[in-house]
Amino acid sequence: MNLRELQAKYIAEERQVTKEKLTIGALVRTTLSTDDGLNLTDGRKEKPKKLVVVGFDRDKETIYGSVLVNSEMNLRAGYSEEYLAAQFLLSKETYPDFLRYDSYADCGVIFAIPVEKLLSGEYFGTLTEDDLRMIFDILETTDTLTTKEKKRFGIKRR
Repeated sequence: MNLRELQAKYIAEERQVTKEKLTIGALVRTTLSTDDGLNLTDGRKEKPKKLVVVGFDRDKETIYGSVLVNSEMNLRAGYSEEYLAAQFLLSKETYPDFLRYDSYADCGVIFAIPVEKLLSGEYFGTLTEDDLRMIFDILETTDTLTTKEKKRFGIKRR
């Protein structure tokens, strides 16, 4: 095996998602579909998406809560100021392997993603402590999420 092949093998192993890596703040890229709740307007049924794990379903213990990461803040007409305020900027400089551009964690909606779907994705490490704290500040205080949703994924309201 040459050096290039060894590097590719190492990266593949490092990026493999395992249950042990699925912790709060994990950065994962996987393919999501309309069945997962993704709204796609271009005719596609699925799309690779980046996400941040923010919790797990306390009842089922098989589905993780996550917020999606978007390269641009979605400014579609009809979104409330509360929803737009629930977007958190992630810096490309802080997460160069995960992001090509400064991007936004959409804390206005939590997605329930089956573990199998996450395990088929790629792992890119975890958020910094400060970014994780700031995302949870938004998740805990936003009115775009119901108390039931917050409780389901272990997000405590202050």
